[in-house]
Amino acid sequence: MLATFGIHGALTINHGSQGCATYPRHQMARHFREPVEVATSSLTESTTIYGGRENLLAAIKNVYERFNPTMITVCSTCLSETIGDDIPAFIDEFKGLNPEIDIPILAVKSPSYVGTHITGFDNFLKELALALPRKTRPNKRVNIIPGWVNPGDIREIKEILSEMQIDGLVLTDYSDTLDGGLYSPRPHFPKGGISLDEIKDSANALGTIALQKHVGGEAARVYKRRYGVPAHVLPMPIGMANTDRFIKTLSEITGKPVSAELQSARARMLDAIVDTHMITTGAKVAIYGDPDLVEGLVRLVVEMGMEPKYVATATDSKTWPTDLMALSEEFNLDMEIMPKTDLYAIHKKMKAHPVDLLIGHSKGKYIADEEKVPLIRAGFPVEDRYGYHRRSVVGYKGGVYLVDKITNALLAKKGALVSNTLLEFK
Repeated sequence: MLATFGIHGALTINHGSQGCATYPRHQMARHFREPVEVATSSLTESTTIYGGRENLLAAIKNVYERFNPTMITVCSTCLSETIGDDIPAFIDEFKGLNPEIDIPILAVKSPSYVGTHITGFDNFLKELALALPRKTRPNKRVNIIPGWVNPGDIREIKEILSEMQIDGLVLTDYSDTLDGGLYSPRPHFPKGGISLDEIKDSANALGTIALQKHVGGEAARVYKRRYGVPAHVLPMPIGMANTDRFIKTLSEITGKPVSAELQSARARMLDAIVDTHMITTGAKVAIYGDPDLVEGLVRLVVEMGMEPKYVATATDSKTWPTDLMALSEEFNLDMEIMPKTDLYAIHKKMKAHPVDLLIGHSKGKYIADEEKVPLIRAGFPVEDRYGYHRRSVVGYKGGVYLVDKITNALLAKKGALVSNTLLEFK
């Protein structure tokens, strides 16, 4: 669903019951504070028994006639996967019955009992890379696959490309569709998003950079295998070293030099780390969230002199523990790596061995409140605060934002402790 919003004029149909569309719409609307349009095939008791073929065929026809989208993504759900509906076959049948409807219709596997929210996003990117690009002639562009990030992160990535005078194709770009302005009358589809023509042209790029291994890494490899576009799967550009690597890769692919403004931004981030080291050095932190986000945040806090004690993700990844172990050995860290876990397990660890700071999405606020530690909100969802989807944690500017946010949270905690101590002596 989220990835489809990054394509101009595209629309998602959830092949399942109405609740299968309502819940993710609710989650996304609370995070992005934007209306989230998603259709549903509305499976019921009878279609659960006899199959949802007729419902899906009708849903595709209705969506096309009512909205005239540029593309339709059909996402499977727990219900349609469990009863065994063959969505690709249904789509082929629909195209045969309606040859006049000549738009891409993608089938994406996304049952919630497999993986996490990033699994469906990654599956969509693979299907997109397989179905739409067309090899013609070189275009001197660079494909960028940001992965599951916020609109503010995409804007920062696009600003880096602009600073280096690089023509990039962002797959996919929901920086405006999910963080646009208020227009009257409201357009049928939100402004922004990558066009289908640009996606088709992505097969002719100089290279593809995936900025998350778990969301887009496989799509980058599809571009290499299928279209001969070199693939670069990098860590999420959070922190100094990861951002350096991203910008160096851009320069190597295109031959473009690093701009003076980017060099200045790097110097400002380094200065921010130096200015705050007396507050952050030695502070203990627990980090949780999506695997690539957590890995990037771990490197950043280590650059700040902090001690990550617990690092956790709900995703069942074979490579993530190995990558974190390598990071631990590189910096001689004493941290516990917790794959495929939950907030309850993190809370138990924190009760036994407290930390000074918690970094992750809003679902950790109850732990933060009970343990009286600051929570730095990052990732998805952030539903108890406004504006976080507009902020960036990537690049040098995102690094400065995080350094300031973390330092001020630690200062506030120390100030509260000092105040409480003084009150006890009165």
